[in-house]
Parts: sequence; structure tokens; C-alpha cells
Amino acid sequence: MLTGILCILVCVLAVIFAIFHFFDNRELFKKTNHFPGPRILPLVGCAYQFIGDSAHFMKQIIRISCTYESPFRMTLGSRIFILTRDPEQIKTILQSSKTVEKAYVYDFAKPWVGNGLVTAEHKIWRNHRKMIQPTFNQKILQSFISIFQRNSILLTKTFEKEINGPEFEISPHVAFMSVSNICETSMGVSVETQKEDVEQFYNFSKRVFYVLFKRLIQIWLHSDLLFSMSLLAKSFNGYVTFIHNFTDEVIQKKRETLKIKSDDIEEDCPKMRKPTLDFLLQLSDKEHFTDKEIREEVVTLITAGSDTTGRTMDFVLFMLAIHPEVQEKVYEEIFSVYGSDDSEKNPVKFEDLHNFMYLERVIKETMRLFPIVPFIARLVLEDLELDGQTVPKDCSAVILVLALHRNEKIWPDPLKFDPDRFLPEEVNKRHPCAYIPFSFGPKDCIGRVYAMISMKVSIITLLRKYILKKDEITEVKNIKLKMETILLCSKPITLRIEKR
Repeated sequence: MLTGILCILVCVLAVIFAIFHFFDNRELFKKTNHFPGPRILPLVGCAYQFIGDSAHFMKQIIRISCTYESPFRMTLGSRIFILTRDPEQIKTILQSSKTVEKAYVYDFAKPWVGNGLVTAEHKIWRNHRKMIQPTFNQKILQSFISIFQRNSILLTKTFEKEINGPEFEISPHVAFMSVSNICETSMGVSVETQKEDVEQFYNFSKRVFYVLFKRLIQIWLHSDLLFSMSLLAKSFNGYVTFIHNFTDEVIQKKRETLKIKSDDIEEDCPKMRKPTLDFLLQLSDKEHFTDKEIREEVVTLITAGSDTTGRTMDFVLFMLAIHPEVQEKVYEEIFSVYGSDDSEKNPVKFEDLHNFMYLERVIKETMRLFPIVPFIARLVLEDLELDGQTVPKDCSAVILVLALHRNEKIWPDPLKFDPDRFLPEEVNKRHPCAYIPFSFGPKDCIGRVYAMISMKVSIITLLRKYILKKDEITEVKNIKLKMETILLCSKPITLRIEKR
């Protein structure tokens, strides 16, 4: 009885919320009527287009992106989005002082990651980015190679039981390796000693991503009040509480064990590997970083670093398996550097990574076809001109990264997997914003070099030992995708392996 009354109350409030915001935003609707786009229905806007699961949402976005010329308009409830897949328009959005703030949908994640680099308002972001950037310098990244190598070898050993067997799902294994890498490099946490907690952290982070996606497409949940009354909020809060408690405990333990100042550590141990958390704790006294701010940045780095890298790795291994000729060329490149040496006896070295240019092109081509962050959204703070059209203040400008990367005007035969698109002479022909898997401009991804290094080490280590196979070759155009805040394959990625 009580549950029924509560449901009715939520529905009534949702209708009131929708009506209020619809009429409150009607002037903005008028100002954007000149933009093309899908049909808008009263109160719900274009939300009716996305009724269904996350795979249907992605299918519709891809269809709509190819239907209208950029920029075009979509609405969710009373919220207005101006979308584009045009490189010059994208450059304007990502470099303009009128679009330095993230769109309101990023606020949905703030109870989870607070004012971390992904969600922070510009003023906070600018200060934090400046302070955190040194933790991603080349010397520190170079010191992480041994971690990446060790965890990659553990991944190959995990795969051993699958040799010559049927296809198996790779994502759980790759994800654990990615989480192991990021936990050790960002927090100094050994997964071997806290395996259960780290796995729980990762699983809850995945569920948080799903809740955020559900909140995005269920427009009545855009209201903080209505969301707080929903069952999704109860689950969301439970996941977030565990993540925060785990991170706070690690920070406290790290603070207790960090007895000497940063300057002393640098002087006594100049080559000592330091996790990001150590740097943040040493900065906290000088730069007034609070424990809450440290937690927000650490949670952001772990979540963004593990999910984006792990999921990209899944797609790279998938592409290698369905393109055996590409896989063979990558192996030839590896063999030219390491021969038939065992990975444990002759591990990947930082100074060797520049030799793997074809592998780098394979990774880049994979990120073109499957950008893990398929959209970027910015709030328009003042009227913005895009190719002679005015995007009014208070709209959200949305960059369709996936549609950009598959735009046939930029990428001939866009669904063909062709690593040579990233030969230097080909790159020089394209607009600088034609390819933005790590975003572009001042707010590009802080971990882009970290991601490339860790993926190279992992792929090299795997291919030195195994051949990746698929029983049935799937063309890229037939690979169905879904979105749960990040881009995923709608079906689990499975492979077979044979010993090389």
C-alpha cells in the first residue's frame, strides 16, 4: 500500500516537474527552433526516441547523428542539446571561453566523484589540474613500467588455462589487470593483499556507471528530488558509500605511513616510484588539499583510468583477433625487438616502446572506431556562434565523438579497420579535431600517455605468448554497441587463444 502511494506521488511530482520546466524553458525552445533535429514532443522532448535498453539508445544516437547536418538539436524533457560531429565546430566548443563548464548531466556523478577532474567546475579544475599534472610526467610514467609488466604477465598466466579451448570472455580478466595497474600506480594499493575489496570497488563502479546512464535517459530522474526518492538512488548511494569508505581508509593508512616530507623523499630517493596519492598527500600541506578533495581525485583517476583503458584493451584484442593479418604484423614488429625471448626473462622496457609504431596505429584505429567516451557535453555560458548559427546561452553543446570518428567525409570507408590511417602523412591531412579519443584542448585527458603505455606493454606481453583467434569473423559494421555512460560492446567479447 505504502509503495503504491509512493509511486503515485513520484509520478505526480514528475509530471509537475516536467510541466514547470517545459514552460520555464519555452523561450530557449523558440531561440533554437531554426536548428534541424528529431521531432520534439511536449514535456518529453526527444526522450521517446530512446525508450528501450542501452543498446537501443546507442543505435538511435548513431542513426540520428547520421540523419542531420551539424549542428542539430535534441531535447530531453525541457533540456536542450545542440549536437555536432563537425571538426571545426568541435574545435570552437572545446577551445571557447564560453564553454569551459561541463553540462548539467555531469552533476549526476558528483555524489560519487565530487569535484574530481572530470566533473569539477572550471575554477576548481584549473587549480587541481595544475597540481596533479606533474604526477604524469615521463619519469614517473617510466617508473610504472614494472607494474604494467608484472600485471601483464599475471594476465598471460590467467589465460593459460584457456589455451586451445573454446572462446572465453576476456573482459573480467583484462579489467582486473587494468584495476591492478591503476590501484598500484594511483594509490600504492597491492591488489594481492586487498583483492576482495578492489574487486568490489570495481564492480560497484560499473554499477554506478549503469545508474548514471539510467538517470540520463529517464528524464524525470533529472530532478534531484525525484531521483532521491527512487530505488536507483538507494542502490547508487550504497555503491558510493563503499567506494568512499574504501578510498578514505587507504588515504588514512597512507597518511600514517608517509612519515617524511616530499622534499626529503626526493632528495634521499630520487628514483623512487611514487603513487599519485603520495604526491597529493605531500601537496595537501602546501596547497591546502583536503582529504575529501584527495579522495575525489583518486576515485576519479581510478575509475576513469581502469574503465577506459580496460574497455579499450578489450576492443583492441577483439580487432586483432578478427584481423589476423594485422595481428601478424604487430607480432612481426614485436619479434624484431625481442625475438623469441620469454617476457619474464626479457620484459618490455620503456626505451623500447617507441619501436612499436604499427601497434600504436592499431590502438589508435581501435579508439577511432570505439571511443570509450562517445560524447562530450559542455554548458554554453554565453551565446556561441557555430558556422554562422547562434547556440543560445544555457543550452548544452554535445560533441558526438563516435559519429565524428565514423564521419565518412573525414574517414573514407569509415567502418574499415585500417591502422595506416594514422601514418604521419595521413594524420597531417586531417583537421586537428577529426580524432579526439582523449578530448582536445586545455581539458584533454590527463592520462592519455599513461593509457597508451600501459596498453602497449600489455598487448606486447600477450602477443609474445599467444595467438588470438575468433571462430567467426565479425565485420565492424555488424558489431553492436551499447552505452552505459561509457561505450561497450552489446555482447561480451570472447576469444580463443593458441600458444605461439
